[in-house]
Amino acid sequence: MSAAAALLEGRRRAESLMVDECVIRRGPGDPVVDEDTGAVTEGSGTTVYAGKCKVQSKDSATASPDAGGHSFVTVSRQVHIPANAADVRDDDVVEITASLLNAFTVGKRYRVEGFTPDTFDTAARLPVKEMTS
Repeated sequence: MSAAAALLEGRRRAESLMVDECVIRRGPGDPVVDEDTGAVTEGSGTTVYAGKCKVQSKDSATASPDAGGHSFVTVSRQVHIPANAADVRDDDVVEITASLLNAFTVGKRYRVEGFTPDTFDTAARLPVKEMTS
């Protein structure tokens, strides 16, 4: 089997695990004015991808900061989308819109930080940080 054939098979298998749906947007977009109340909210930005994805924890580690003496766990997360599905950039925002297996991920929003695609990627593995506000 050639490297290209093996890669394409790997991509097919990786996509079979993408049972969630997401939207990836870039930029704040134009402000939106509610016609009834006059309230102004931030626009949703330009959609760069909408489709299947998978949320995955990559690494976790316990940390003990000097201040306060408390321990906490940090978890690195990734959102996987099909390879070559979109030109995703740092600061793009990923929102999980549906999940077959974990309803608690729906509505979560993540900011992309440090994505660099590689030649033999079976999926675009987007390093993300969860947005809390």
